[in-house]
Amino acid sequence: MASRCSRGVRDRGDLEVVGGGGTRRSRAWRRPQGSPQPPQRPRRGDLPAGDVGSVAAWRRLCQRGVRGRAGCGSGANPPPPRWCLPMGDGTAGPRGWRRCLREGEPVRVLVTGAAGQIAYSLLYSIAKGDVFGKDQPLILVLLDITPMMTVLEGVVMELQDCALPLLREVIPTDKEEVAFKDLDIAILVGSMPRREGMERKDLLKANVKIFKSQGAALDKYAKKSVKVVVVGNPANTNCLIASKSAPSIPKENFSCLTRLDHNRAKSQIALKLGVTANDVKNVIIWGNHSSTQYPDVNHAKVNVKGKEVGVYEAIKDDSWLKGDFILTVQQRGAAVIKARKLSSAMSAAKAICDHVRDIWFGTPAGEFVSMGVISDGNSYGVPEDLLYSFPVVIKDKTWKFVEGLPINDFSREKMDLTAKELAEEKETAVEFLSSA
Repeated sequence: MASRCSRGVRDRGDLEVVGGGGTRRSRAWRRPQGSPQPPQRPRRGDLPAGDVGSVAAWRRLCQRGVRGRAGCGSGANPPPPRWCLPMGDGTAGPRGWRRCLREGEPVRVLVTGAAGQIAYSLLYSIAKGDVFGKDQPLILVLLDITPMMTVLEGVVMELQDCALPLLREVIPTDKEEVAFKDLDIAILVGSMPRREGMERKDLLKANVKIFKSQGAALDKYAKKSVKVVVVGNPANTNCLIASKSAPSIPKENFSCLTRLDHNRAKSQIALKLGVTANDVKNVIIWGNHSSTQYPDVNHAKVNVKGKEVGVYEAIKDDSWLKGDFILTVQQRGAAVIKARKLSSAMSAAKAICDHVRDIWFGTPAGEFVSMGVISDGNSYGVPEDLLYSFPVVIKDKTWKFVEGLPINDFSREKMDLTAKELAEEKETAVEFLSSA
């Protein structure tokens, strides 16, 4: 068998191998001279020579993780039959492209407080593809405190027994250096809960210690592109402390969960009007994930009998919207605890999935969501350096403030009140941070 460098393939060291049953050529063999070089990908062996229109499309499909069925089956270069299979929609796709996707790099996801009730509701949804997609393999890293490791072993067994095809590995640990290594996503659920007789400053002090340590671990071990979602309460301030403790990771990569409040607001509007929650969009949660939060529907829309109208116009009850509606959303968590003697778990897990999925895939066109993010650069008069819930849109895993929404006097008062609470929490927490 003889080997020689292929003429016309520039600076790639690609070879044409002749003999032994035919010609096998590099993937780049027939690429047009003027075409851009695609991103490098680990090779699984050269592809047989053939119509490179199909091969290049296959490579793009795999490299981008496209989950649709466009690409190699369309355009000017239809793939040769030996490479492709019918896709059931009139197009053809390369043999094994789904397998190729699944053999790609798994997303590494950390969930803290993994032996707790929120995580118990959350982990199955993540592992079966509800968050990162049905073709994205996953590694789940589960962190909890040492006394909970026996319980965590039971959680791992249940995940294994689910026989989920996307779940490549489950790593239970009580060590931060293991948990935070090379993360793509960190979902920080675990925190110190408020106990009977505990003052708020005592709660803040206990959580500053936890989130300072976890922030430092993110800074030391995680990818710098990691997306961090803080769920454990007080979520806004815990998120701010984690961010300040991880100076090498962009502040914009940190967010806290106010999607549960957002979903509660949507649900209340839907129940009032007798529509589904999907018919309601663009509600806003401003501020803190606490009883001072401001659920705002001044800019929300609802689909009623096929027509999209403003929520105020649809409900025609301003006193309810400015009174009982706001109180119901603000106090919903306490109402759940009173009824079931436990805090929200199923709804919290659903909200986490919604939050992370929107980070990963972006928000739908024409819609925005609520998310606690760093307030720097906002146009709504909120002081900088607070983790404050705003309306945001997300594209390419990057959020942006929704700009230009008019704020009336009623809203201004509510927004300032919750900002004041966050500023006070921050002041207390930063004092503890310097001494922790």
